[in-house]
Amino acid sequence: VMAARDREGSAEGFYLAAKGGHNDESHNHNDVGHFVVYRDGLPLIVDAGVETYTRKTFSSQRYEIWTMQSDYHSLPGIGGVMQAPGAEFAARDVHYSADDGAAWLDLDIAGAYPPEAGLKRWRRTIRLERGRRVTVLDNYALQRPAPEITFHLVTAARVDISEPGRVALLPAELVDGRGSAGGSVRYDGNRLTVSCQEIPISDERLGLVWGARLSRITFRMESPAMEGQLEFSIE
Repeated sequence: VMAARDREGSAEGFYLAAKGGHNDESHNHNDVGHFVVYRDGLPLIVDAGVETYTRKTFSSQRYEIWTMQSDYHSLPGIGGVMQAPGAEFAARDVHYSADDGAAWLDLDIAGAYPPEAGLKRWRRTIRLERGRRVTVLDNYALQRPAPEITFHLVTAARVDISEPGRVALLPAELVDGRGSAGGSVRYDGNRLTVSCQEIPISDERLGLVWGARLSRITFRMESPAMEGQLEFSIE
């Protein structure tokens, strides 16, 4: 797990947290390579968390719950295949570095996906450029053709996808006088299409944090090349 901020001892600016590990951790979510971004102490790109515990939460049906699935984290899906649970589904070749200008986590998350995903490599570099932005660079190689690759981000902000190549994240009111941060996500509008799904929150435990809704942004690449690279910039 890595965590970094723009300025030591201050909530001003960007805060980034990301994780490697494996998918059999205590209270596990299938989320190897996942990251969250806060700005000025307020949530922007988020982890939804966990709903009120039920028998299902700790049963064989655990990963039917949306908050546990990789498609509801800051992660890719390959031809509709998500990450799988188990200690064998893990990050490989993980490196962390930091200096005055940046902090970054570099890891291969291909091993967190089951064989049916057909992944040879998914090298992800999550980087905080202090005082500027957060970038995510994904470099992948497939074992066989996939119909599509999707990239997901969950946000507490309001979403405007009307401008090609840029998703506007607008500050939103949450609960108890709290709000989200604002910003934008820049992406390759020539190669990716974007959509946004509102996630209604009916669970009381999640509602106390996020209010009535979260939003999931999905970037989609149809008939991807066998090898490729994509970059997202959160500003």
